[in-house]
Amino acid sequence: MINKIFRPKIMHRRRIDKILSQIFEVPIFFISASMGYGKTTSVKNFIEKKKKIQTIWLDISNEENDGVLIWNKFCNSIKSTNFNLSKRLITYGFPRNNMEAHEIIDIIRDEIKQKTVIVIDDWYDKRTIYISYLIKAIVLEEIPNLHIVIISRNRPTDEYIELELKQKCRVMWQDDIAFTFNETVEFFEINKIILTEKEKKEVYEYTGGWTSATYLALLQYYNKNTFDNIPKATELIKTAVYDKFDEKTKQILLKLAPVEKFTLEQAVYITGNKKSNYVIKNLQSNNCFIKYDSKLKTYTLHSILRSALEEELLSSDVDLNKINNACGEWYYKNLKDIDAIEYYYKAKNFKRILDLMERNDTIDLTNLYKRIINSVFDELSMEEKISRPIAYLTYLFFYVLYGNPIVGEKLLCEAKTIYEVDENLKDKNQLLGEIIFLQSLLIMDDVKKMIEYHKKAYEFFGRGTSKIANDKMPITFGSPHFLCLYHTQKGNFKEMSEYFEQGIHYFIHISNGGGTGANYLMRAEYFFETGDLYNGELFAYKALYKAKSKNQTSIIICSIFLLLRICVNKNDRCEVRNKFNTLIKEYENLNIPRFLNGAKLALGYIDGITGNLQDMHNWNKDVEKSNSQMKSPVANMSYIILGLAMILKGNYIELEVQVETMLECYGKKNNIFGILYAYIFDSVAKYKLYDIQQAKNSLLKAIDLAKEDNIVMCFVELAPHILPILKDLEKENEYVKMLLPKCIKFNEIYEKNYCYVEKVELTPRELEVMQLVDEGYKQSEISEKLNIALITVKKHIASVYSKLNVKNKTIAIKILKEKGII
Repeated sequence: MINKIFRPKIMHRRRIDKILSQIFEVPIFFISASMGYGKTTSVKNFIEKKKKIQTIWLDISNEENDGVLIWNKFCNSIKSTNFNLSKRLITYGFPRNNMEAHEIIDIIRDEIKQKTVIVIDDWYDKRTIYISYLIKAIVLEEIPNLHIVIISRNRPTDEYIELELKQKCRVMWQDDIAFTFNETVEFFEINKIILTEKEKKEVYEYTGGWTSATYLALLQYYNKNTFDNIPKATELIKTAVYDKFDEKTKQILLKLAPVEKFTLEQAVYITGNKKSNYVIKNLQSNNCFIKYDSKLKTYTLHSILRSALEEELLSSDVDLNKINNACGEWYYKNLKDIDAIEYYYKAKNFKRILDLMERNDTIDLTNLYKRIINSVFDELSMEEKISRPIAYLTYLFFYVLYGNPIVGEKLLCEAKTIYEVDENLKDKNQLLGEIIFLQSLLIMDDVKKMIEYHKKAYEFFGRGTSKIANDKMPITFGSPHFLCLYHTQKGNFKEMSEYFEQGIHYFIHISNGGGTGANYLMRAEYFFETGDLYNGELFAYKALYKAKSKNQTSIIICSIFLLLRICVNKNDRCEVRNKFNTLIKEYENLNIPRFLNGAKLALGYIDGITGNLQDMHNWNKDVEKSNSQMKSPVANMSYIILGLAMILKGNYIELEVQVETMLECYGKKNNIFGILYAYIFDSVAKYKLYDIQQAKNSLLKAIDLAKEDNIVMCFVELAPHILPILKDLEKENEYVKMLLPKCIKFNEIYEKNYCYVEKVELTPRELEVMQLVDEGYKQSEISEKLNIALITVKKHIASVYSKLNVKNKTIAIKILKEKGII
């Protein structure tokens, strides 16, 4: 059986037709794009639809730079559409001066009566002086009914740009004719290929809108269901573009292949060729798959050209390590250390990487840990590691936080032993102080011990500062709620926060101001969580102003988040919006790795407690998972935000399963706040899915845990979802009696300002059935009493359950009573 040949459907792009329609608005229309962008095909398809237009098509792609040959071909191409004009032009002959050119224009003006388009395909403006002059002279004369279209691989000369400014020319650039992202996706869809979001991005980044490559990518995906290795695309660009370059140009491009973006000065440095800047500018002006960013003043090779060059590199005599090293040196000299490390790693120049690790702040190196730093130290001997103490300890800093803390602790002890006995070690106390600081990261669950280690480090530094801990380090690790990271011992909340508040100054000192304002923040969060909004607000503002004095963005963010929660609880809607916007701006200013940012956490929590379901949907889609071993806010606090989203969406089965995950996650470190939210969420899920008794059992677990520390705000901010359960517990639990007034107050704020729950509307028959259910009638009894079929009774009850989003009569009756329906 012969397989059917796949013939892709050609996509009609109305956007291109709209641009081409301007051909008739100006004397000359210039199309500038590299080969394979469909310039000629687009013009032909457009012109063919214009039945009343005479078209003269001049293809000069195979002509030499001989004006007479081009002229004769032009005259012959006119014969089929305007015989008289062709005859007169042949008789007159090739124009050799300006006067003759103007006489030719008179002939053309005299003979063209019908709307005519002259298309000059594959034109190069420098072919002949007089034909170029003639074209521009015709344009300036603006002959009625005559329009010229120039299709070229080269960029238009300055004269055409000037004509465009005078509205006598329109230039259609390569970016105009290239496939857009949406057009690329549509092209696949009309050919019955539906791509995933990742595949859409992948194919567009690879093709860069190049028509030929997009077509080849479609064929590749149709045949092999993957975009990996589109050999025909690189082969096409190699034979049609690269192979036509001279050797000097080839060498320059090969040396620039490893560089994603480069300036002209950088190109000269990397290639070692002073003429590189001329070659690059010339290639870019001729649309040779090099893009120029005028804002950044950088050049970028098309991804397919880079792929072709990288293939060529493998068989060339170019020293790739030398090129990568030169790239690293360039960035090193220009103080772009992160970029330099990337290229030094490719060049296997580990010594330089260690140099740069020692002169950069740890936070700036964070994104390089997994990809580069970890790999570098895997290849170094223990002797090489120990010989570069600060670089090695920086590596261990990342290893402890994001690798294996148990192994990290052993490596720290090993390093400490080696450095302690080394009598020739320079700055020994400084290094031992750094090790003690790193050890403090391993005991964050015990605030007292952690503070003691900070104090020891402070003493080893001789009241100086650390080279690893610094003021750029986000002491909150991106969490908008600071104390939730450290509260791990029931009944110890106040003591822990006070001890932290008193001892944080050691860290602030050794990190040269890192964490400034944290002492006020500790007190503010403690007051707020225990229900004292006045003092919570007072100290939150103190933390905010103190943190601003040292540009401690992570503390500023925690302070604003706390103030935002206070505004919601004080029913100050105007200030909620102001602080919400301020919080977004602060996150935008936080220049740290994304997984430490936690930008969506604070905003997600506020959306959750104010019932903003739409934004919670968006948060749920974008939530980022982290593999960090640390108490990363994304790994821990994200569960709370996800739980809030599930409540708002009514996904109670999913919420119940989520609780199991939360208890497992938070239970490992005995994170009190995490466990509290888990039990509250479990109570909500069980209330909606089962009965109030199971809901009460779960909520009592949260209450028993919270009352040891007098924590109230977890319950208050979730009051709209647990109020019926709390009311049922009021008579049997003293702590609930204290909580209830605060919860009722917040619920009133929520219902007045934030609750947009649709009204439950029952039909008269549904209402009648549910009233009988409430009175204790069985379904068969209701059937007899109302004289309706049993199946009809069941349908009415099922309809009510669906409207209320519940699964049993107990909860249904309770909700109907709460809403005053029965």
